[in-house]
Amino acid sequence: MSALLTQQAIVDYLSSLPGYPYNPEVDAAFSAELLADFPGVDVLEQIKAFRCHHDGDPAKAFKSLRPAIRRWLTSARRFDQPF
Repeated sequence: MSALLTQQAIVDYLSSLPGYPYNPEVDAAFSAELLADFPGVDVLEQIKAFRCHHDGDPAKAFKSLRPAIRRWLTSARRFDQPF
């Protein structure tokens, strides 16, 4: 999958997260930043794992989801395994 398609898939998935403060412009930049900052991580699959880990509604567990997603991806990169 090309980087542009992957970025759009991430934006589409973020827009479907319950309680996520979706903003098309902000999330387009956010997804591009995540792909650049975590090149060895399957960002989309990790965001899906993040959602599943938090019983499908991570907004209940975090005040701000974007930093929580970045922390999750940092851990995924550090441990080099899916959660």
